[in-house]
Amino acid sequence: MTLGIETKKLKRTGYLPAFLGGGLLAAAFPLVNMLVRSETFVSLPGDPFQILMDANWQMMAMLNILISICGACMMYHTEYADNGAQKMDVLPVRTGNLFLGKFVIAVLVLAAMVAMETAVLAGCALYWFPAYELTMPDLIKQAGFQWFVTLPTVMLMLVIASACKNMWVSLGIGAILVFTLTIFPQDNLVLSLFPFSSPYQLFAVAKQNSSIPLFLGVCAAETVLFGLIELILQKTRRCVA
Repeated sequence: MTLGIETKKLKRTGYLPAFLGGGLLAAAFPLVNMLVRSETFVSLPGDPFQILMDANWQMMAMLNILISICGACMMYHTEYADNGAQKMDVLPVRTGNLFLGKFVIAVLVLAAMVAMETAVLAGCALYWFPAYELTMPDLIKQAGFQWFVTLPTVMLMLVIASACKNMWVSLGIGAILVFTLTIFPQDNLVLSLFPFSSPYQLFAVAKQNSSIPLFLGVCAAETVLFGLIELILQKTRRCVA
């Protein structure tokens, strides 16, 4: 029921078209890159899929993060417009369930984006590297890892958006976090575990460093922690209001 309510709220906001457009833009990046500079990548030794990931994923991950930021701001803009959040408080619906519904929608749409992007990367690898053999389990692991390490960023951005009635404030905070954490060295293990930084990490590099369990565990803990912080904020707002 809650998920249905949240879906209806987003119908007129342009949320789904924005994510679809962002996913198509991110997926088009490796395709354009190969059309323009295919000789550069074809001559490189190593796994073709990883060559494409190394060359394109930083930009693709940044687009995913920016779209997630805009999506979170759009979600809560509808809540605070015309005192919608206050009106929802009088309904027999838990605000925690509403937040969870938003998170579920955000991660499902993100999963669709990552699947689309991974499919394009795989298609480029198979087309420009004819001898390359790509197995579906490996592809699913790649996409699943890139999706999972983005979850803390999505959750934290929803918490920030829920705390700011002005959409431009939450949008500005998200943009500052993106560009602040981008300038930090991505090869630092501690910094790479932070939200807004973990989406840039590659499955192949994490596998090579035997840090996949660490990333999965820390990202899961961060996601749960930010969810608990949101529940605390909701209780605090009720007491203050």
